[in-house]
Amino acid sequence: MKKFLNTYKEELVVIPVLIIGFFLLNWILSTAYPNSAFFDVSSQMETMYFRLVSVVVCFAFAWMALRISFPQVYDYLREDFYHNFEDLPSETKRKYAVRIFLVFVIVVALVSRSVGGETNEIRGKLIHSLESQLNVRETAPNKGYMVDRYLQSVGVKVPAPWCAAFVSYNLQQYGVPNPKSAWSPDYAQANDVIYKAKKHTAQPLAGDVVTFYYPNLKRVGHVGFYCQMDKSGYIITIEGNTNGGGSREGDGVYKKKREFSKIHAITRYIK
Repeated sequence: MKKFLNTYKEELVVIPVLIIGFFLLNWILSTAYPNSAFFDVSSQMETMYFRLVSVVVCFAFAWMALRISFPQVYDYLREDFYHNFEDLPSETKRKYAVRIFLVFVIVVALVSRSVGGETNEIRGKLIHSLESQLNVRETAPNKGYMVDRYLQSVGVKVPAPWCAAFVSYNLQQYGVPNPKSAWSPDYAQANDVIYKAKKHTAQPLAGDVVTFYYPNLKRVGHVGFYCQMDKSGYIITIEGNTNGGGSREGDGVYKKKREFSKIHAITRYIK
């Protein structure tokens, strides 16, 4: 253990400092700009862990495949190249180091691929309306002027969880057929789903509905609107009954940045 700590002490210090800095900056910016999209902490921690494991697994399988398919190459890399690396000329070591590092970068990039979408007139108006509601906040748990209107639009007595009611209310404003329900699983019905479990029949568009599955509930437990895909491959959403941390029991309407792989399903009601 002591040898491990001495060997990797730089990484062991730098990595947690960078992670803390990332979330601290995220918190400062989300507080200063509440109408902008930022990560929720728990989702991003899960994403970082998943990416790390994915990279390790990719390299482990690649190393095993090399050992099985090209045993002589494997023996050379393990016995000669690895042990004699220090004896190589500095320029040669530098070239190998750069190439190996680039392989790591490429693997991480391949693990992080995502998809995008576009918009039209009705969808554009809907997104504009959603943007105007980013100042909506509860005045009491699951209550408030607009919160009450959301719930009343689906025939639910106040107070009650309202993420699904928020979705239905906004679709109703444009005459778009939808479940008109405050029950979030109703927004992941197979007939309307265009994306689920990494299989999609169409690209997501602004105004489509995204649902999130919660293992502890064993069901879909939150729902919101898809807005767009950003340049880094994350999706931007607008959700009701959430908060800066991405909770499903928050205090208002927020714009969120979500990991695409965390989505349970994308549903299309605007045809």
